[in-house]
Amino acid sequence: MSDSREQTRRIAYGTAARLFGRVLGAVISLVALREATRYFGPLQWGPITAALAWVGVFSYLGSPGVAMFTMREIAKPEVDAGLVFGRALTATLAVSLGAGIAALALGVPTYWGRTETLTMMLILVPGIPFTALFLTGGSVLVGCGRSTSRAALDTISSVLLLAATLAVVEGHLHSRAYAVAYLGSVVASGLVALAIARRRVRPKLRGSPRGLASTLRASLPFGQFDLFAIVYARADSIMLFLIRGSESVALYGVAYQIANFLFAMPALLSNALLPDFMTVNDERRRFLARRALDAILTIALPLPVFGGLFARPFVIWIAGSRYAGAGPPLAILTGASAIALCNGYLAQMAIFAGAEKGLWRVIGTVTLVNLAANAVAVGLWGANGAASTMILSEAIGLVMYWRIYRTKMPNPLGRRYPLSVIASCIVLLVICWLLHAELGLSPGGGIVMLARAAVLGLVYAALLRLITFGARFLALLQGGARSRLG
Repeated sequence: MSDSREQTRRIAYGTAARLFGRVLGAVISLVALREATRYFGPLQWGPITAALAWVGVFSYLGSPGVAMFTMREIAKPEVDAGLVFGRALTATLAVSLGAGIAALALGVPTYWGRTETLTMMLILVPGIPFTALFLTGGSVLVGCGRSTSRAALDTISSVLLLAATLAVVEGHLHSRAYAVAYLGSVVASGLVALAIARRRVRPKLRGSPRGLASTLRASLPFGQFDLFAIVYARADSIMLFLIRGSESVALYGVAYQIANFLFAMPALLSNALLPDFMTVNDERRRFLARRALDAILTIALPLPVFGGLFARPFVIWIAGSRYAGAGPPLAILTGASAIALCNGYLAQMAIFAGAEKGLWRVIGTVTLVNLAANAVAVGLWGANGAASTMILSEAIGLVMYWRIYRTKMPNPLGRRYPLSVIASCIVLLVICWLLHAELGLSPGGGIVMLARAAVLGLVYAALLRLITFGARFLALLQGGARSRLG
């Protein structure tokens, strides 16, 4: 087997393993969401969502850029992985403790007078260092090319969350008990991630404090990106709670948690690509990047079609009819996630190629636009306004990320394949219109809905294959005609 084919096989295997683990974890998390939302109801789920959103911001700031920096460094050939891991652990623990203190110092005045949310926030804050350990441990596995271990970690963390949720529901406990159980699942996930990563790479803790400053300096560009990105992703929930109240943030929280799987998908492909990307020449890097971008476009472009059809029945199937109002925000967020798939991939590939210093300007601009637009949209249109603002922000980000990506990857996009994807999506949209408008076929619900979505997915795949083959065939004919004329 040639090196090129072996490399492609490894990337495909790594992507499939991560995707399987992420999908399985997402399914388990949706079961946990279904149990929790149906048990608590919108009025109780709203304060829980607000507390989780607040702590979530500081959880991902607990290792500002350290996880991404560690993943890239360990993937480099001839690197002392144990030393990198040891310094990463020291930096993670030092900064995550500071993030926990900041979460308390800012959270108490923010939620003062909202006793239930404030109490849950205080309970959840101790989990911040363990979330940071989970991220750092997972980054070590990805950097070492251990996609199956990272996939197993995703599944384990989701199983722990489901177990915590079921314990609360079966015990008929209150929302504060849910916060305690959630904290337990976070602590357990962090310890499991650390244990699995330690089996692959033994961290060298001796001398790590001396390398703390250099690790933090090197991670700072990634940390700036993380800072803006997580604030941008969760500020809408916090603003909804403070401006519109519990029910509005509960609806948006359900929609966001369902769509969150789509926002995380770019990392599945780019992380599987990383070990090979860091060890090949520039020409091979451009080839790998283009093929990966083709895969992203294949997934991203048809998403709005599926979101428009299945968002509302899917929300009702998961959370119940009390959350039917989360259907429109989910449909809008599905469109935003289509753009976010491209943005997440472009951002990560820019980091892998060493262009991370320019990213903070992009995400800073996107964040400021998002906050300003949310201040208006949330007050006027509630959850739908917050979701629509996400589309605006992602569209601005796409233009800016693309410019940075082009500086590192000349000619990053082919012609025939993206056009084939666009044509397939247009034909699929026409088919859906004929089925649902002209023939009156509804999306259905439950298993019927999933079956119809699967059939549409197969139709899209067949159309893409047919149109792609036709484009290649025409290109061959044109090439043959030119050769005969020459």
